[in-house]
Amino acid sequence: MKVAMVTHELRELPDWVVADIAASGIDLVCRRCRTGAEVAEFAAGADVIWIFGPNPGLDGAVLERLPKCRAIFRSGSGVDQLPVDRATELGVAICNTPDSISEAVAEHAAALILALVRQVPQLDRDNRELGAAAWNPDGSPRMRWHLTGRTLGLVGYGRIARKLEAMLTGFRLKVLYFDPVAPGGASLDEVLAESDIISLHCPLTPETARLVNAGTIARMKDGVLIVNTSRGGVIDEPALAAAVCSGKVGGAALDVLETEPPTPDCPLLGLDNVIITPHQAAFSGDFEKNFWGFSVRKLQALAGGDFVGSSINLK
Repeated sequence: MKVAMVTHELRELPDWVVADIAASGIDLVCRRCRTGAEVAEFAAGADVIWIFGPNPGLDGAVLERLPKCRAIFRSGSGVDQLPVDRATELGVAICNTPDSISEAVAEHAAALILALVRQVPQLDRDNRELGAAAWNPDGSPRMRWHLTGRTLGLVGYGRIARKLEAMLTGFRLKVLYFDPVAPGGASLDEVLAESDIISLHCPLTPETARLVNAGTIARMKDGVLIVNTSRGGVIDEPALAAAVCSGKVGGAALDVLETEPPTPDCPLLGLDNVIITPHQAAFSGDFEKNFWGFSVRKLQALAGGDFVGSSINLK
């Protein structure tokens, strides 16, 4: 089986990853392609197109120029930038490795929730900027929330959301979740209306694009907290910014934005009660071991002919 990695040069892959792939009898070629035309030329004879990070122009038209391609493999979780519909029509499998990052992203979501509730970045900033004046023995007026016993709403109930729920068990939260493909959940209206904190874990699809908008925010509790570690496009950023400024949304913590890195006019950047981290949720001290290890095992499964079992459920 020939695999074309089109987002990295060979020297950028860990040595043990290259060695394990070679030991599996897989022919690996690597080139950092920047356009669809480069992908079509470089990967013309590949059975599997391998991507890590942003898609370098691999769309439906390029896929049609890759007649030998049997699978597109995206290390990590999201596949929203891939030509899923055209791949399905052509019988090309779409594969990913969500387990490689799910625990780290859940940890980051938990950290964002705690930082938002306890106002950690703002208190740290006050301490540095105000000095002794920040040390208020009567408690800071910022401390508006308490986590234990509150209601957490999960929009999307896949691996990451379930791990997050388990990690927060000690806070005795009432947990509601909305996910059209997960049985036993609540309706979206219930999650919006009853949650003190809403954490987003859904893929970016036509159905979820700007799911958090002026209309859905209006159906939320006053002072609700919103956390997003999924995709920036799930949130209408001007609507969220307006709701934060009005106090309808008490605060937001986001690891993803619609445009990354954000432009200077991003309406969320200057808001004191918005926490933004630079799309780092998947990274941790165990990133290399987990990320590349799961990738190698996925390629080995494909080399063994398991294109069906390795594909994600696109329905």
